[in-house]
Amino acid sequence: MSLIRLIIWCSLLGGWCAFFGWLFVEPILGRFVSGGHWAWAILMVTIIAVPIGGGISLAYGLTNPSFENLGKRALFGLAGGLVGGLVGALLGSCVFGIVLFVAEKIGFGLFLGRMIGFALIGSGIGVGIGASEGILDRSFSKMRNGVIGGVIGGMLGGLVFHPASLIASDMSSRALSFVLLGLAIGFFIGLAQVILKEAWLTVEDGFRSGRQMILGNEIVTMGTSEKSSLIFIAFGAKDVEPTHLKITRQEDGRYVLEDNQSRKGTLLNGKAVTESTPLSDGDTIQFGVNVVRFNESTERPPAPSVPKPSAPKPAAPAPSASPPTAVEDAAPKTVPIVKTTPIKAGPAPAPAPEPPKPAPTPAAAPPPKPAQPTEAPCPSCGKKIVGLPGQRFCKSCFQTF
Repeated sequence: MSLIRLIIWCSLLGGWCAFFGWLFVEPILGRFVSGGHWAWAILMVTIIAVPIGGGISLAYGLTNPSFENLGKRALFGLAGGLVGGLVGALLGSCVFGIVLFVAEKIGFGLFLGRMIGFALIGSGIGVGIGASEGILDRSFSKMRNGVIGGVIGGMLGGLVFHPASLIASDMSSRALSFVLLGLAIGFFIGLAQVILKEAWLTVEDGFRSGRQMILGNEIVTMGTSEKSSLIFIAFGAKDVEPTHLKITRQEDGRYVLEDNQSRKGTLLNGKAVTESTPLSDGDTIQFGVNVVRFNESTERPPAPSVPKPSAPKPAAPAPSASPPTAVEDAAPKTVPIVKTTPIKAGPAPAPAPEPPKPAPTPAAAPPPKPAQPTEAPCPSCGKKIVGLPGQRFCKSCFQTF
């Protein structure tokens, strides 16, 4: 069911259920019940509020029309209508009595009392229905949206009670007022849910394409099982398992897609989903022959990227300190800045000729070898002596040669 049809069905079911509730209370039950004016008004409002709550809650169940889902929503809606109708009737009756007592001498006191009292009655019914929807889906945002729509619809529906009593009889005016009240509550609850929605799904291809579903639950499942949040049966069940995938809402408000270990798998924008993957506005989810588009009205900043640690750069070596020279000590510490005019560069000078290479020096002659001692006989005694010429000495005759 599309979101526009959701608003239409909420309005129609709210109006028709209000009519059947009034039909049961006043024409039928009124014949057997007798009582005071205030008790009868409170009983009438409370009983009529019960089917209004059940009918509007059933409109939300048409997105997933399984018997279990419809039955659960009907019970919660009936309970919400009962509580909201009772509280609204008590509060509205008290305010009506106070306004009527204070403005008894004013000509429009009856109109003002009916307008305010019936607006409080409608607000109470709307708050009860909206709160029951949020409790059922465990969604604070859905409860908030339902309460806002219920209060607006109840107040606007309550404003028509007195004008209707002026153009029709008492019974007809009450019937018309309750029908318009149910229409207004259903319309504005559905409108608030659609306008204030945060994320929703649209079936673009497959089983019952065109369906839309507002994501209000923490976990939304899709598959062929009747317990799935979005059911795909008939030809859309090809290659789809009972619980094929799930979409989980995280604490920061982001939605994450997970494949439930299916055999055929799930594709996100044409890529296989192997782990929990965050969803962005406009993403397409494909499983089997079905294509579902995810949309999100809240613009979220991209996930912060963690910078990669870079390797530390080596520190530059400190300049070695050299002892100051005498010239450096004598030089002044402040050097005046002299303005110079730029000199135009002339032609590049010719390269200087290379110096002639020195001629190779001749190798030095080797030094003469020292004289070697030789053997010779002593001319006096004839014994052999050894030594250099002029240095020979005979140990026998003590002569030098």
